[in-house]
Amino acid sequence: MRKRCLATGVLALLLAGAGQAALPTEWQATYSVRQGAIEGGQAVQHYTARDGHYRLTLDVTPGGVVAMFTQETFHDESEGLVGSHGWQPLRYAHVRDGGRNDEDYDFTFDWKAGQLIERQGDRPTVALPPGTLDELTYVEALRQKLAAGATSMVVPALYGSGGELREYHLQVLGEEEVSAPAGRFRTVKVQRTQPGGKYTVTLWCAPELDYFPVRIDREKRGRPQGTLWLLSYQGGDRKAP
Repeated sequence: MRKRCLATGVLALLLAGAGQAALPTEWQATYSVRQGAIEGGQAVQHYTARDGHYRLTLDVTPGGVVAMFTQETFHDESEGLVGSHGWQPLRYAHVRDGGRNDEDYDFTFDWKAGQLIERQGDRPTVALPPGTLDELTYVEALRQKLAAGATSMVVPALYGSGGELREYHLQVLGEEEVSAPAGRFRTVKVQRTQPGGKYTVTLWCAPELDYFPVRIDREKRGRPQGTLWLLSYQGGDRKAP
C-alpha cells in the first residue's frame, strides 16, 4: 500500500483568521491501517519541537493479512523551523524498504533561493511558493487553524516522489461523532481536495485532542483507498485512550 495513501499523513494558510493556538511541543500517535475490514498494519507518528526547530516522522509497518504478502515498510520525515509564523519545512524524505519498487525521495526546501531541490537524483528543480508545506506538516497547520475557528483554507504542498507541488483545498463539512479504537470523539470533519486531482482525503479532527485526526480516509475517484483509525495519542496533557 502506497505510504502517501495512508497518511495524509502537517503552513502559511491563505485565509484570514484568529491567532494561532499553541500545540504540544511533543506528541506521539499510533494508527491502525485498514482497507475496509482488512487489517493492513500500523502507522506511528512522532513530533518534537525544540528551540524553533521541529522533526515530524511517520513509520508504517505491515500487519494482519497484508503482512502475509509483504514486509515492505515506509518512513517519512519532515524537518524545519516552527514558531509564530507556523511551519517552514527545510527537508522532506520518504524511504521504502523491503519492496520491489524504488520510490525513495529526499527534497530540500531552499527558501532563500525559492526552490525545491532534490538532494540526490535528477528530478528538476521546482519554484517554491511562499507557505509551501508537505504531506505531514499541513495537518499540523490545519490543527492550529481549526482551533482558531477557520472553516476553509488553501495551502501549496509537496506531493509524491516527482517533486510536484499541489494546491490543497480544505473545507470543514460539519461535526460528527466518531468511534475509533482510541475512544469516542466529537470531531470536526474536514475534506481535502485539489484542482484536477484524483484523490480526496477526509479527516475527522477531535477538539479534545487539540484537533488531532482520529480517522483519516482516502478515496480515488470515489473509491475507498484505505482508512487510518486512531489507536492511541499522547501530547501534552491530552491522551487517548
